[in-house]
Amino acid sequence: MRDYKKWIIKLEDTEKVFPIEVLNVQDLTELEIIGGAYQYISPEISLLKNLTKLSIVSSKITKIPDEIFLLPKLKYLSLKNNRIQNLNVLEANSSIETLILNKNYIEDTRFLNSFNQLKVLDLGHNCISELSPIIRKCQLLTRINLEGNFLREIPNELMELKYLIHLSLENNKFNNESKQKINQIFKTNQF
Repeated sequence: MRDYKKWIIKLEDTEKVFPIEVLNVQDLTELEIIGGAYQYISPEISLLKNLTKLSIVSSKITKIPDEIFLLPKLKYLSLKNNRIQNLNVLEANSSIETLILNKNYIEDTRFLNSFNQLKVLDLGHNCISELSPIIRKCQLLTRINLEGNFLREIPNELMELKYLIHLSLENNKFNNESKQKINQIFKTNQF
């Protein structure tokens, strides 16, 4: 018998405050919050040290406290369909293996420096025009979604990811020469 606590909270679009009552459930392992009109998450989320899976989707979040990324047991984090523009480069490494940030406003990918355990990365439908070469530090990546951004080329460091089996690049700003190069490098027909 599994011993875990999972909460799913659905908020109305008019609710402007993060549901802080979850911070009192310190043995919580999975938390999914859908909707709401709040713009930030309290740094006290660091109290939820047993979280392994966290999804905060379709709210109005613009800023994420670093404490989320440093939760010791957190393996899965989905922050899709929010209003996040930037993430900080962390001073410590995160244990997150799956990071879903699609449908935000992210421009800069240097934050990836702190995610050396990452296996799945979804940055689709953001505002990324350049993928940082720092991606090479994410050596365990198997899947990357970058579709629907403003990329014109990809860094050579992507070739250093020896476990990469899926790379989605559709709907970017690649010219024909870049498309051919990508198809040759990854032995695929992406476009």
